[in-house]
Parts: sequence; C-alpha cells; structure tokens
Amino acid sequence: MTDNGTEGRGEGDSPETVTNENTDPRSAQDTLPHSDESEDTTGEDLDDDLSTGQGEGAEDASSSSSSDQISIRERLQSQGSNSVFADKDLVRPETIIDEDRIVGRDEQLERVIDNLRPALDGSGLPNMLLNGPSGTGKSLIVNAVCKQIIDLCESQNIRFGVVSLNCERPNSLDQAVYRLVRTVADDVGVEPGVPQTGVSTDQKFERLYELVDSYYDSVIFILDEIDLLVGPYDDNAFSSLLYQLSRAESLGNIQGSVSVTALTNYTHFMEDLNSRAESSFNPDDIFFDDYDANQLRAILENRRDAFKEGALQGDVIPLVAAFGSQTHGDARKAIDLFRWSGEIAEREGSDVVAEDHVRTAQEKYDENRTLRHVNGLATQKKLALYATAAVQHFADDPPEKIPAGVGYNVYQFIAQSIDSEDHNRETYVNKVTEQKTYGILDYERRGRGRGRGVHMFFSLNEDPEALINTVEADSRIGSIEPEMIQSVVNAQLRKFE
Repeated sequence: MTDNGTEGRGEGDSPETVTNENTDPRSAQDTLPHSDESEDTTGEDLDDDLSTGQGEGAEDASSSSSSDQISIRERLQSQGSNSVFADKDLVRPETIIDEDRIVGRDEQLERVIDNLRPALDGSGLPNMLLNGPSGTGKSLIVNAVCKQIIDLCESQNIRFGVVSLNCERPNSLDQAVYRLVRTVADDVGVEPGVPQTGVSTDQKFERLYELVDSYYDSVIFILDEIDLLVGPYDDNAFSSLLYQLSRAESLGNIQGSVSVTALTNYTHFMEDLNSRAESSFNPDDIFFDDYDANQLRAILENRRDAFKEGALQGDVIPLVAAFGSQTHGDARKAIDLFRWSGEIAEREGSDVVAEDHVRTAQEKYDENRTLRHVNGLATQKKLALYATAAVQHFADDPPEKIPAGVGYNVYQFIAQSIDSEDHNRETYVNKVTEQKTYGILDYERRGRGRGRGVHMFFSLNEDPEALINTVEADSRIGSIEPEMIQSVVNAQLRKFE
C-alpha cells in the first residue's frame, strides 16, 4: 500500500474502510475498526457514487454508511473511552516534567542550578555545554530548571528570557538568527521587526539584541543539536552563531546577563569550533552519561500514572527498561517505547498493556532505527558515513576492518564529485567515530607492523548496503556512478596494502 492509501483498495472496500500505511513505529497495527456487517459496494457503483455524488448508488452508500458502519465520530469517542492512558503527555519526551520525576541526574541538575541561580539577583551567567548521547536528559534538565527560574523571577519582577532553537532545522546562520528573532518577538508579543529575507544577517543580529535588551533583564539561549547547524556555504555555521552570541554581553550589545547554552551529542564538538568561537565561548562542560537499566526503570515508574490504574501488566516496565538500556541508555527511546506499547494495546482493543505489546513496539522501532538516524544527519556526516560504508560495499575483496585513511580518500572523491566542501582527515574521523554513539559502527587503533605506524580502523554494525541506499536518498550523493566509486575504493585499498 502506498502512503496515499490509493493502492490495495478492493472492490468491496468503501472509502471509509480504506486506511493509510505509516512507517512510524507508532502505526503498528494501525487499522481502523469496521463493522463485520457492513455491506459491500462494487467498484462500478463506487465510481458512480464518487463521480456524481448523487443518485440511487449514492443514496444506498449513504444509507449503508449511516446504518451499518461506525462513523468517524463514534470511532474517536470509542477509542477515547477505551484508552489505557490517564495522562498521555507524561509519556511524551518533550513534556517538561516536575522535578520530582527527574531520576539519575542529581549531579548534572545541581550544576545547571548553580549556573542559572545568579539570574535571581542580576549577576552574570556562565555559558554551558551540555554534552552526551541522545536521550540522556540534557534538554530535560535545562528546561526544568529554566521553568523554575522563570517562575521565581516573575515573583521578583525580574524579566528572565528563555530563547530556544533546535539547530537541526535552519540550514544557514541567517535562518538561525531569524528564528531566534521570531522566538523572542513571539514571547514578548511584538513584531519581529525584520523580514526573513532581504536584509543582512548582521541586521537580524542587531534586531535580536534590541529585542533582548528591551524586554529581558537576563537571557539564556538554548541551542539544541548545535553541531547540526551547517550552511550551504559554511559547514561551521555553529561557530559563527556561538561567537556572536557569546560576545553580545561583553561588547555591550546586550546590557543584561547572557548565558549561551549549547546541547550536543557530539563528544568532540569543541574541537570543531574555529579559533574565534573557541576563545569567546568558554562553557561549563557538563557531561550526561547513559542511563542504566535501573535508572530507566525508575524513570518509567515515575511516569506510571500516565496510564490508568491496572492498565500495566507487571512485566511491562522492566521489559521497556531492558530494551532501553540495550540501546545506549536512551530515556527518550524508552519513554517512546512505553507510549507506543500503550497505543498498540489500544489499537488491539485491549484494556491492559502486556509484554507482547512491548515486543511489537520494539520490533517496529528497530525496523527503522538506522533509517531515521541516518536521514537526520547533516550532509557532511552523511558523506563521511557513506564513504566509510562504500569501502566495504564496493570493494572487490571487502576488508573486515575499514582503514580510516582509505575511507577519507573515498570521502574526498565523493565530496569533490558533488561539489561539496571536503574537510581534513581529522574532521572526517570525528564525524565517523561519532556514529559509535548510535551503534552504527565501532572503531579501534592498531599497529600494522614494525615501521608502518598505528592506524584507525572502522567496523560497521549495520549492513553497508542499507547505509548506502539510505544516504543515496540524497539526490546529490546518489548521482555518482557506482562504477566510479568502486574504482576509487579498489585503487585506495591497493595503495593501503
């Protein structure tokens, strides 16, 4: 069935019983219920009904729909009344939860509190770098603390601004600055004051500073996924943004206190900053490590009231926690899995969530995990991963371990072939080794014998062909002839021997 639901329609299907197929794990068994007693409509009658909208056929279909089939309204109401959830928002990762639900992050929580406490008395705020794998509580902690700072500041007539930006979305520095302007303007209820296009990035920065200076006594800029901010002409756009924002207070562009807080799961992020940004952005580096199974279990227990009393069988939370701990301690994934299990139970008409529902949700998640992750990578990271997988995929005699030097040379060829900037070898290695965080690959350094030095080698944990096919969805990368890549790969491997 295609996404628009037009294929797979049988002669006996009426428009109300045709459903769409969705690749999201949450769509497992996502088929709308229908009455077993509904009357069939022939394909010919259906065509007549759709083309004329009237006549005997339409009247019969209308009668059948109203008398024998469950209406959309009834389905919605039925689904709601049989829900296993009491408060579904508690099992959405983006929900800002109360502090008594925060588990396993005492040290990180205390550091963020100490850094933002000065906002309460008008003192200076430090910059922060919240660093660690996805789903380890970075956004959760900083947003929870900011929520309390806002409430306390309001009670003291202090204006504290929280300006957040997910850096994965804008594709240039200019767009990122405009989004910041819009965020502040929306928060304080004024017009942005600058158009999205037609003015320089510097003018957008000036308007941003003007708004912040006029409406806030202190402000925190939260830049989530900061390493994903790249532009068509500037792969280091995040350096420019950090440089400008971290200097705004010292240069007098903003009179109040400013904290620039960057969130990233890229361990070597600071190494990729250019020298200007590195000298001006001096953050308190707070590391968030993976959650273990016990911590994940406690996190889920603290959200048990998202479900109705008695709706969870006893083995559900331990099983969700076990799956979550196997996938690098990602609390976001565990919470999603918890919610999806409930949604699958509802679709089956069950009033309890059981182990089978958890296993079904896990299977659906695993089917698309790599695809979702790779599709979300910035272009340069896709190029680096593609080149590495290409060494194994296109080689006449695929190596067990992929030499970083060979992968880098293939990366240079691919980048130049699509007229994209190619970075130095160190940056290539950093972008590839980052994928270890997500289980895509592993790496090691080992010697090649006396006088031949120590080299970095990669080993893929995913099928190289699947990675190649996923990245080739980018039309620019997919435009390179496979024979050309194969020739380069084999030539580079021969040189390495």
